[in-house]
Formats: sequence, structure tokens, C-alpha cells
Amino acid sequence: MHSVSTLRQNPIRVRILECGMPLLVEEMAGVRTAAVSWLLPAGNATDPEGDAGDGWSSLLAELAQRGAGDRDSRAFSDALDRAGVQRAVTPAAVHIVASGTTIGSRIHEALPLFADLVVRPHLPAEALDPVRSLALQSLESLQDDPQHRVTLRLRERHLPPPFNRSGYGNKAAFENAEIGALRGDWMSRVRPVGSILAIAGAVDADDVARTLDRLLKGWHGTASDVRATGSAIGGKLHEDDESNQTHIAIGLDAPSERMDESLLCRLATNILGGETSSRLFTEVREKRSLCYSVNAGYSGGRDRGMVAIYAGSTPERAQETLDTILQELEHFEHGVSEGEFRRAVIGMKSRLVMQGESTAARAAALGSDWYRLARCRSLAELSAEVEAVTLEGLNTWIAQSMGHDWRTAMTICTVGQAALKM
Repeated sequence: MHSVSTLRQNPIRVRILECGMPLLVEEMAGVRTAAVSWLLPAGNATDPEGDAGDGWSSLLAELAQRGAGDRDSRAFSDALDRAGVQRAVTPAAVHIVASGTTIGSRIHEALPLFADLVVRPHLPAEALDPVRSLALQSLESLQDDPQHRVTLRLRERHLPPPFNRSGYGNKAAFENAEIGALRGDWMSRVRPVGSILAIAGAVDADDVARTLDRLLKGWHGTASDVRATGSAIGGKLHEDDESNQTHIAIGLDAPSERMDESLLCRLATNILGGETSSRLFTEVREKRSLCYSVNAGYSGGRDRGMVAIYAGSTPERAQETLDTILQELEHFEHGVSEGEFRRAVIGMKSRLVMQGESTAARAAALGSDWYRLARCRSLAELSAEVEAVTLEGLNTWIAQSMGHDWRTAMTICTVGQAALKM
């Protein structure tokens, strides 16, 4: 097993820039690249509701790349290419994430371009119709993707609004969107207080901070925080579909990333269904050959978490697939073996080591930590937390937290030819 000492003790510098935005920099020894992860508080959970603008974050994320500062769309793209930036602008639940990776020595060519994208995007009127068309096509494509659709239905029912939104948006909101309203929406949501900028790699934190203070001079304002506005629907849902597969998704409550128990839940979920040696994979797929795919994963947010289980089977075997999953969940409350525990710990430690070799992964982790925890964790700290977990402690937590009451509150969604007994 990898020990804490094998993980680099890279310094993490935290600065609050003059505009009020936190800058998080991990100076990574022995790497040549630098990665940027800029979290902008304009994700789909902050979109206007329903027809008024659900899905506008996806329009904004695409439009923001179509020219910024004194460059039109082509010139802006060419400038990023010349700086060697591999980039993406991605809408997520709470944030739009502008990310990119380049050679560390070229970070000061990249930063002015990122600053223009965030503070001075063109959001050109002539690009709206093509961007709208892409969003509508993406929404319509869900009808041909029942596997993805069942996971979205689970999210809609198991999470409270507005965090239960799919991100695919609302057809009427796309059709009615006007460029003036979208520009105003960007300006009102993308503010420095509420944004988070994380940079990892071959950079100097003080130098980067000075550059950004100059680039972002005059940018000001505070974004509204997003909180749950109601309760989750929960329960059970079946959606008819003529697909020759039946898709099953199960959601269960989990600790938020802020809670110490989140690590225990992550380890337990990996043992339950996160690997090819997991309980669900072994019992449902290998031993009984009930389905072509089965897995479980933990996702932890700032205020809540979720364990999600997915299985895809034939209509003839779907009921037995669901029944077997539910049986395995019952068995799981009795705990895990020493072998299962060691494999899960080794797997998590290995993933930490691999993350330490990726500047993009570290930048993303810094930003996520700051939003969820209001601090940044080093790889050494994360590794120490994993090493501190014991088999007895994990099994005690499983017995207390993954028992009958936990299962009773689950949400189940299916998409297929016929409803299952749930």
C-alpha cells in the first residue's frame, strides 16, 4: 500500500484577491504543466425556474466561449491554442466550470484569456441560434437514451429542488431565450464573491495573485448562495419505454462531504458496488448473470450526499435483478470482511497517488474542497484520513447508518417495458 510519505507535500497557498474571490494555488514540484479550474456561481441549480430559464447555464457555458475581450470567436479560440490551452467550459449543478491545462511557463498567456472569458465575454447574438439548436438537440436525445434518463429521473426525485434539476433544461426556456436576457443573467450571477479560482502545477502563487489582481480590477459583486427550496419527492417511479432493456436506479441518503462520515460512506459504497470485486458486481452479474451492468457510487455535496445504484437488465430478468440488489443491501448492514476492507483502502490510496500526478485533478479538487469545506486538503491529509479508518470503525458505521431505516427511505426509478414490483 502507498504510504503518506510517498505523496508530495506540495504547498497550498490561499489568497483572497482584491475583488473578493478566493485564489487557491498548489505549487507542485516536479511537474511542467499548470491547470486552471474556475468555478463560476451560475450552474443549473441557480438558473431561473421552469420556462423562465431552466437550462440557461448550458447556453451561457457555450456562448461564453464565442469571443471575449477584444477578440471575436475565432481570434479568441486561436489565442487559446497559441497559449497551448486544452480547455472546456462545463455547466454543472452549482457552478459553470471554466477549466484548462497548459505548460506552466505559459500560464501568464492563459490567465488574461480566462479573465476575459469570465469578466468580458461577448455572448454574441449571432451565436444564440446555433447554441440554442445544440441545447434542444441534447434535450431531445434523452428520448433515445433510457439509461441516462433513469439516472436523471432518480436525481429529480431523490434530491431537493433546485439541486434535482437535470441540467438538460426546459424546451420553452431555450426557445424563448433572448440574448439581452442571457447577457444580463451572466452579469448578475457571475460575481467574484461566490466564484472560486484554483490553479495547480508549475506556478508561483504570489506571481499569479499579482497578475489576477491586475486582470480583474473593477470586477465586483456578490453572487447569491443556492440552497434547497423544498423537500425531495422520493418514492418510486416507473417510466414506460419500448427499449429491449430495463434500467433500474436506486438512490439512498448519504453524509455530505462536510461530515467525517463521508469517507466511511465512500469506502462502504466502493465495497458495495464500486469495483469489479464488489458485492453487487459479484452477486448480480458474475454469479447470477442477471444484468450486463451494475454499480454503486457515492457523490458528496456541500449540504447533502447520495449513494446511487444503477443496473441494466433484460425485461425478463429485471425483477430478479432488483430483488437481488435489495437482498444485497440487506446483507450489507452486517458489515464487510477484512479482505474487502483492505482492497477498498488500497484502491482509494492508489487513486490519491494518481491524482497527485495530475495538475487538472488537483486544481479541480482544490476548488471542490473550498466550496464544500471552506478549506483545501492536501493529498497527504487525505491519505492520512484513509489510513486512520479501521475495519471495526467502518463496520460499526455501516451497522448504524446502512440499516433498515436507511433502506426504507430509498428512491427507486425504472425505465422499461413494464413496471417492476418495488
